[in-house]
Amino acid sequence: MATYLVMIGPPGAGKGTQASRLSEKLGLAHVSTGDIFRDNIRNKTELGTRVKELLESGTLVPDELTIALVRDRLQQPDCRTGAVLDGFPRTPAQAAALDSMLADQGLRVNVAPYISLDDKAVIERLAGRRTDRRTGKTYHLKFDPPPADAELEQRPDDNEETVQHRLGEYYENTAPLLDYYSERGALHQFDGELSIDALTEALIVAVGEKTVA
Repeated sequence: MATYLVMIGPPGAGKGTQASRLSEKLGLAHVSTGDIFRDNIRNKTELGTRVKELLESGTLVPDELTIALVRDRLQQPDCRTGAVLDGFPRTPAQAAALDSMLADQGLRVNVAPYISLDDKAVIERLAGRRTDRRTGKTYHLKFDPPPADAELEQRPDDNEETVQHRLGEYYENTAPLLDYYSERGALHQFDGELSIDALTEALIVAVGEKTVA
């Protein structure tokens, strides 16, 4: 039976890191909307061309197009045993579309891991991130200090003002997914303050409990 996970949490909670780890440890495809956009743009697909035009004009990619790209991705061979979805769905409308495309195959979202983290921790994590422009390696001024010779730069979306804006968008658009998946018995909450390894282990245990039937 295929297993589908939907990662939920505020920016900076570690969803991408944990999605990648779960994908590797559980043998599931890692389906990231960012990767899907980049792959389609690079391969110059019809959908990718539309995404590129929208992104270059500063316009958000509409639900209809995002859903079409995800549907196409989930039909790829590596998703036959399931997938860890990272960055999709972002809204209840997208979640309903995902339910519909899975239901067509007699499948469903098995677990929606919610990695919780308070706003203060989110701001501290993201606003403290820096990248070495020479190596591309990411550091954190407090948690993972860079070497003295690093040529540091801050991503535009990691400054405190932008992080506050991203949090506002999360609460308005994505946080309603907590009720959506809770009502369907799929939501499982995790402490985002756990170490990366401890959080991975907790997620694996929860997925095993939810998918054994």
